[in-house]
Amino acid sequence: MKSILQTYLEQEIWILIRDKWYFATVIGVWDDLLWFKHRTYNKETEEDTLWEMIVKISEIIAVDKVKSVVSRKPDVFMSRLQETDKSAGNFHQEPEN
Repeated sequence: MKSILQTYLEQEIWILIRDKWYFATVIGVWDDLLWFKHRTYNKETEEDTLWEMIVKISEIIAVDKVKSVVSRKPDVFMSRLQETDKSAGNFHQEPEN
């Protein structure tokens, strides 16, 4: 995992740590530690906060370089897929002659 993380230095990736996804910019990788920064959005104040975190590499469950995901929450993701499926099903084709 350490060598994989080192390939993403100064890049944005999704990182699953324990049970939470972070859209993070990797700052550094040393020994058994990962240093990264990420933003959180506060709905009440409507502000973003930039955080820097250092975690043990052993706590990282997954890494995903795909950036264009609607939501990492399974219920939101599935409802979006269902919406897409419904709109695709409403497409009407004219019969060919």
